[in-house]
Amino acid sequence: MNRPKVLIVDDVEENLILLAFALKAFDVDIVKAHDGFEAETLCTEHEFLLIVLDVHMPGRTGIEAAEAIRTETRNGLTPIIFLTADTTASEIPRSAYSIGAVDVMYKPLEAARLRAKVQVFLDLYLERMKVEALMERLKTSQAQLIAQEKYQAVSSLIGSMSHNFNNQLCIAEGYATALLEEADASKSGQLVKIVNAIGACTELLEKMQSFTGVNQVTTSELETADCLILDFVKALEVVVPTGTELLTDIGAGVNELEVAPQVIRKILLSIAQFLAEQLASNATHSRVDVFGLAADGALVVNIRCRGVTIEPAVQAAVTDFFGSNDVVAQQQSIGVAAAKTMTQDLGGMLTLEAAPGSFEVHLRIPLAALKSELNLG
Repeated sequence: MNRPKVLIVDDVEENLILLAFALKAFDVDIVKAHDGFEAETLCTEHEFLLIVLDVHMPGRTGIEAAEAIRTETRNGLTPIIFLTADTTASEIPRSAYSIGAVDVMYKPLEAARLRAKVQVFLDLYLERMKVEALMERLKTSQAQLIAQEKYQAVSSLIGSMSHNFNNQLCIAEGYATALLEEADASKSGQLVKIVNAIGACTELLEKMQSFTGVNQVTTSELETADCLILDFVKALEVVVPTGTELLTDIGAGVNELEVAPQVIRKILLSIAQFLAEQLASNATHSRVDVFGLAADGALVVNIRCRGVTIEPAVQAAVTDFFGSNDVVAQQQSIGVAAAKTMTQDLGGMLTLEAAPGSFEVHLRIPLAALKSELNLG
């Protein structure tokens, strides 16, 4: 919580010293101004808990300065206490209260009375800060709940899609196997390739199901981050088109990072699904570089894909999956969108950056979260 500020304004330095001494007991920052113009400038730069303002000052009176502060600065509602040595001018209180003064005090200053009033405003400020802090915590809790609901929705959608895909694979495998049994030598080779391709798709589907919680094997054992990244690269070898060049660079120290494997494995496999779909639509030679490093208490994984262009609609769907109206883009981005949601649940960050002929996925997750026994499946 920021320390509240109190502005004291007087053209006599001795009076400023006395005011500052009277307010010394409070946990506030005392800001001094020597005339009305300086007070107005400070009020445009800072928000004050209270303003103690001398009425009679050369060049710019306290009443004039207060009018400008009320209408032209950030302190339109800040309480103002006026100080004056003129006990005979009855129009001063009337003018002061007409522009929103909370009190008019006469010199010589009654320090005890001033401190009592400051204490009231300080107590009100502290209570307001408590309410704002409570509202911020509530807002954060709601955001976390929404993020969890989004992840569950994405996970459910992917689970449904993978189930339907599995059914189609079973049908295709059944027909292909039946045809293979009756085929002659001239056709059997092609059918064998079809059956093998179906088997590879089934293996890929099992890997994809793991990040949605289907067939997920839980363990309490930690694994090193480099092993998880290498497993991710092995999964890429299975799912990316033949001929795709894969390069891996794991920085020093990553092999010493022990993390709970379930969530990071889900995240990486979700990214693998996205990469597979993007690379499959590419007719040219592609290259995927995977960089893993430890930096500032976080695991960082950067994936650069060359030779592939990301459609703007897909990138927009990754940024705001549920705000997208493009169903095709949602289907293409669902893997990395799910990974992004899981990453955010861990207090991390996942971004997709597109450039002509390439794109990059940047993943950053705090190590403290990865060492926890988290289960988002």
